[in-house]
Amino acid sequence: MTELKPRQLEIMQKLIVMLEKKGPVKVTTALLAKECEITEGAIYRHFPSKRKIYEGLVDFCERNIFALISKINNESISPLEKIQKILKMLIIFCEKNPGLSKLLTREAFSENEAILDERIVQIFSKIELHIKQNFQKYEQETKKKLALSSSSSANLLLCLVEGSIQQFVRSGFTEDASEKFGPQIELLIKSIS
Repeated sequence: MTELKPRQLEIMQKLIVMLEKKGPVKVTTALLAKECEITEGAIYRHFPSKRKIYEGLVDFCERNIFALISKINNESISPLEKIQKILKMLIIFCEKNPGLSKLLTREAFSENEAILDERIVQIFSKIELHIKQNFQKYEQETKKKLALSSSSSANLLLCLVEGSIQQFVRSGFTEDASEKFGPQIELLIKSIS
């Protein structure tokens, strides 16, 4: 992705705030322009379509989430601790960025942005792969066998994360997802390993 200009960044930040405030109401370019205190034409000077603004937000999510996963994977901790940290990081990322959590649950997309669904699917698939690889490292290092295959284990944990993010969004961002999530993920990882 090319580097964003300050005005583009401002438009994207306003959209995040709108997604955080709005319920299932459609965010239109006119509403976004009003929020940014500029004309719709000015929005289109910075982005050729509303979908491109959403695409920029998906890029932001992807870049930041995988930078954090890479940092966790480079830490000198056990593979199971890495899994736990990666999953908790996802929940905390959503809590800190409620508007972006609506992107990750695809609730923010209208029919015009539905093309970005596949990008979200890919992000979660890549996260699942990182979890699976850490389970495989755990099995190699400890010579222990997991209760489920590494694929099924990774999928189970990711289901818990996606469900927690969904509940957080459904609660109107009032639920403390990370507080509940910690003990749940710890129990599941212990059961699997």
